[in-house]
Amino acid sequence: MIIDALTHIHADAKSFGDQYDLSPEFLVENLNESPVDKAIVTAIEGNNKYCTPTSYVIDCCEKYPDHLIGFASVNPITNANAVADFEKYITEYGMRGLKLHPRHQHLSADDERIVPVAEKAAELKVPVAICGSQWKHAPLRDQLPQNVDVLAKRVPEAKIILCHGGGFHFMDAFVVAIANDNVYLETSISMKYFQNTPFEDQYMFTLKKIGSNRVVYGSDHPEDPVKTCYERSLEILTKHDFSGNDQQQIFGGTIQSLIDC
Repeated sequence: MIIDALTHIHADAKSFGDQYDLSPEFLVENLNESPVDKAIVTAIEGNNKYCTPTSYVIDCCEKYPDHLIGFASVNPITNANAVADFEKYITEYGMRGLKLHPRHQHLSADDERIVPVAEKAAELKVPVAICGSQWKHAPLRDQLPQNVDVLAKRVPEAKIILCHGGGFHFMDAFVVAIANDNVYLETSISMKYFQNTPFEDQYMFTLKKIGSNRVVYGSDHPEDPVKTCYERSLEILTKHDFSGNDQQQIFGGTIQSLIDC
């Protein structure tokens, strides 16, 4: 099974701008036109235009159960009931993981207030996905992979997915993954961004060195549509001599092991 481990949906399909379609219908249409079987859709708890409530993700997953898998989101910094809310999303509504977004939720992975919800995720045997790219809207120090190292050591039983493989700090993300067996690297945006640049070989080296059983494939749809991203990623992995077994693991095996799918 091929699973796209990072996609986005929104009740306002044009909330990211007219160039993107965040409707669940467009995502499902993309899945049906590609070899990708299912997509993980991630909530982001917050109040800006980039955030999507978990309730909306739940509704979409119930509408498209053969296509969509949901990750809940809570913000332990602003939500006093974060742990209880998260547990309810998993146990009562079938969500399969937790999404934290330092940039849009104004948090840092090394904040001690995140520990209880990460511990709950470990108890419930679901992964914690943390955005690992760096951009505007928040202090860069809150977006660095080194912060994930702190959380990974505080909660070693938690399975942590570092999304975008650390972005511009992909080598730091690699070191964090080397130092923590419970950290996994997700590929969206970075594989595309570094293609045909002097950094492509270095980035692909980090994925090969960490091992396919700790690499998770994602597209970040709709910024990089499902089918286009899959075809490009397959081409790049083949170019860099990832075996068929490695590709199978990256395109679905690793995330299946984390979400018990």
